[in-house]
Amino acid sequence: MTFYAKDPDSTVDYSFDWAAWLASGETITATSWTVAPSDADAPSLGSQTSVGTVQGIYVSGGMAGNRYRLTCHIETDAGRTGERSLSLRIMEQ
Repeated sequence: MTFYAKDPDSTVDYSFDWAAWLASGETITATSWTVAPSDADAPSLGSQTSVGTVQGIYVSGGMAGNRYRLTCHIETDAGRTGERSLSLRIMEQ
């Protein structure tokens, strides 16, 4: 899992490129994002972005000193599902 530091006052976009995972001709049909834990101090999930095989989301907020898992879940036209996560450490930068 990849680790990132994020300032609580910043809004940052995070993304995953699924090109190497997808079969030839397969396309992403649905994408959803979650953050855990999802308590009151958790980062807020904003607008999603999608450019070809790259799925992204804008993330803001979070409580300094806390760690969160940001997860992207996809579904494809071939009926497959995939999931990738990264770890966010919220810290003043």
